[in-house]
Amino acid sequence: MISAFQLLYQNRHSVDNIQTVEEVRTIIRSELLDEFTHPRARVSIQQKYKLALDRISNSTLSVSKQQMMIELYNEEYKKLSTDCKS
Repeated sequence: MISAFQLLYQNRHSVDNIQTVEEVRTIIRSELLDEFTHPRARVSIQQKYKLALDRISNSTLSVSKQQMMIELYNEEYKKLSTDCKS
């Protein structure tokens, strides 16, 4: 899972030294919340989720790794969606 995530985001310094799945989840949450973008340029969590799924689907990862990454994004998206409604 870690290597699949690193392949998706090869040119990002923040993913080079990932050691645990929890670190992957943390970066996914930050990505979905668009925390790496200036506040005035941020897009919605739904847009970031769609962009992430598109990135995964268009990647060179194997189908099984794509499914694994999509499941991980789905889990984090659902958690964030639930947190935002509370």
